[in-house]
Amino acid sequence: MKIIYRYIYRELFFYLVLSILAINTLVMVEKLIRVAKTLSGMAGPLEFAKVIILIQPQMLLITIPVAFLISTLLVYGRLNMDNELIALMSAGVSFRKVSLPAVRIGVLLLIVNLLVSSIIAPHGNRRLRDEINHILKANITRKIEERTFTELGDIVIYTDSREEGLLKDVFVFDRKRNSVITAKKASIMSEPSGIVMELRDGLINMVEKERRTDIYFSSYRFQTGLDIQGISRKAGEFMPQELLRKAKEVEDKKALQYIMEFYRRFTYPLLNIVMALIGPWLSLLSGRTGRLGGLVAGIGFFVLYYLMAMYFEGLVEAQKISVAIGMTAPIITGLVAGFIIQRWHR
Repeated sequence: MKIIYRYIYRELFFYLVLSILAINTLVMVEKLIRVAKTLSGMAGPLEFAKVIILIQPQMLLITIPVAFLISTLLVYGRLNMDNELIALMSAGVSFRKVSLPAVRIGVLLLIVNLLVSSIIAPHGNRRLRDEINHILKANITRKIEERTFTELGDIVIYTDSREEGLLKDVFVFDRKRNSVITAKKASIMSEPSGIVMELRDGLINMVEKERRTDIYFSSYRFQTGLDIQGISRKAGEFMPQELLRKAKEVEDKKALQYIMEFYRRFTYPLLNIVMALIGPWLSLLSGRTGRLGGLVAGIGFFVLYYLMAMYFEGLVEAQKISVAIGMTAPIITGLVAGFIIQRWHR
């Protein structure tokens, strides 16, 4: 059995890594599109590469269980199609023993995902937010193109030319103050309070109802309204113990989101055990429905689980059921189904 186990371990790890890379690439496309919109014209190749690396931990919570399910379906499905499972069972090896490598890897991935969800992902999410905020603050002037109307928060800026961070012959429309500002020179700076624009030698034209006011100035500073801190600290950046503490400090609706996130930190890793118990069994369908039968059934199972999880989360948010029941019911159902299947296939 050692040789067989070694072969199964090698194949499972190979397809696991391959599946993680493939799924991460697909999932990352959507996230990168959003990041690219935020950092358009501001981040260089190295900064984008750093952002891509920092995005990975939060994706691994979902991609690892899915990739593990796919790898078990591919490996055990091929064993079944090549009649190797039948040969092993004919020799007196139970299906439970054959699926033991998948269960052991599932336990290992459970531990890995617990570390990711509790420590690595929150730290990575904080670093990601800080990195994006740093890029926005350090390169905000790059977003303003010459002879082009550019929106920054509450204002629209037009500049005739730009030189070393200094804007010349500037036109500014301030939506919040309903005013138009023209100035010979302007600069944009990052301060603790936010993004500040400083204009020199210009005119402010304000219109309020039927009254118009013109103000000439040699120097004028104001907040742009650009929500640089809008990429604020979210639930995904807190450690589990911090989520519980934050839940006690905020109002009921926000507290509910923190508690739900707390439960996700443990239910997502447990998905690896569900996949380890159910994946090898689903692979048996390959012999009856063709090579893709087990894979399709596995994907269908995960979609069903996901819909079930979303349904129960909706009930929790609507306060129809308790948080504990709503957040644990899907994973408990999956685990019970897995243990029943393992007991059935002795």
